[in-house]
Amino acid sequence: MRIENRRPEGRRHTQSGKVRRRKKRRLSAYGWVLLVILLALCAVGGYWWFTRPGPVEKLDLTVLETSDRKAVKEGVRTDFSEDEVYPLRDYAFLGETLTLYQNPYDPVQTDPTLGKNVMLRNIVTGEEFTYTFGGGGDLGIQTGDLPEGVYELYLYEQYDKKRLYFEEALQSQPLEDIRRNQQVKSVVLDAGRDILADYDVTLDRNYAFLVVTDQVPRVKTVDVVLDPGGNLYNELTGVTDTGAEYQGTNEAQLAMELADLVAARLEAAGLKVSYTREDDDIAGYYGDAGRAAAGYSRQGKVFLSLVMAEDGGARPWFLTSPFVSGSLPSRMAYSLRQLGVELTDVNADAPDAAVGYDARQQNEDWSYNQFSMTPAIRETGGKITWAGQSGVITGNQMYQNAAGMYPVQFVFGNADSEDSMAYYLAHKEQIADGLAQGILDYYGIEMPAGDEDAQAYGGSTGTAQQPVSGQKAGEETENTAEK
Repeated sequence: MRIENRRPEGRRHTQSGKVRRRKKRRLSAYGWVLLVILLALCAVGGYWWFTRPGPVEKLDLTVLETSDRKAVKEGVRTDFSEDEVYPLRDYAFLGETLTLYQNPYDPVQTDPTLGKNVMLRNIVTGEEFTYTFGGGGDLGIQTGDLPEGVYELYLYEQYDKKRLYFEEALQSQPLEDIRRNQQVKSVVLDAGRDILADYDVTLDRNYAFLVVTDQVPRVKTVDVVLDPGGNLYNELTGVTDTGAEYQGTNEAQLAMELADLVAARLEAAGLKVSYTREDDDIAGYYGDAGRAAAGYSRQGKVFLSLVMAEDGGARPWFLTSPFVSGSLPSRMAYSLRQLGVELTDVNADAPDAAVGYDARQQNEDWSYNQFSMTPAIRETGGKITWAGQSGVITGNQMYQNAAGMYPVQFVFGNADSEDSMAYYLAHKEQIADGLAQGILDYYGIEMPAGDEDAQAYGGSTGTAQQPVSGQKAGEETENTAEK
């Protein structure tokens, strides 16, 4: 029997029968260096990946805190002569608009910044944006248009470009702009000598910087505050007014129904909406539980009050503050007309004839002061509308320097006119479409593609508007004052 001998695996035999062992390779010095570098890169990359700020962590960071150190140091200018600077003493936010003032803000007195151009320069990218300060709190720096970045602020006086600075250091509270594609811009006005201290940059004045940071919206903030009329508590008299009555229903019910229609359309576009009251709740415009507080506490950008009148025109119209240009309600009026909705002409001087300016209060000598009549307008625009400072009611004093909401009141029906109410009830879907679309167009927000709710716009039919002669704005606005 033949027995076959097999050589063990893993061993090689030479002709002489001796075993040759396999030599182990060792890393060269160069190889060790490469290995160490590779491990170091992996460690750094892993640390960055697991410690990088996520969407939630970025809520507590600004773009300045995450900007490239070298780019910031090289991009900012620190030396300005006395002839190259322009002093500021005040500022105000309204919706997404920032306005700057050389003197303490006064809605009646003309500030030297009026009509001047302001230029913003991104210190990292060099991009520049220019705006003009107009005659209202809504005509200034449109922060929603700005890309993320840290901006130096300049003002053109004649042809001279001057760096803006504040005599006193300040830092505004972070303000979120309106939601766009589930993102917001957090805006901070910062003027202090130490703003760039972490970058070893020394400033000799409190130069103004605008810090704009892209981030996810905070849960509590809202975009539009809807204020359904009726069920209004009058703090001066202690009386509750359910509102105008019409055929077994009242203003409180009809206004809530319209608010629901408008809210559905705005939410379909990705905006967040809140109400100043729910169902049969009763609320006034003052104090922590008031209608104004419902917007301030959630950083609302637009305050839209929906009310009925008991006299006046037979078709809907708008009211806004005398201290804004009226550009937002004018855009809403345009959208309504595009859908065939008829409106009452109340003002020949506004950007749109259907927009009236709230009547101002008068002193004992019949001169006008800085306070307007309607609480829904006066108490919701923050500093711009002189909120919390009118009359004997002190419940809103904490909002006198607050960032304001753009105040708009929409009078959707006249309870004393059968024609007016019949028209509103026949066109309420169209009206809700137009109000929502006007807000979206004003802020440059598009409906998501393919959204079925978005196709509802213009779903009802109507006739083109015919000119309607109306009363003067002052006469009309008094009808909605301090119910």
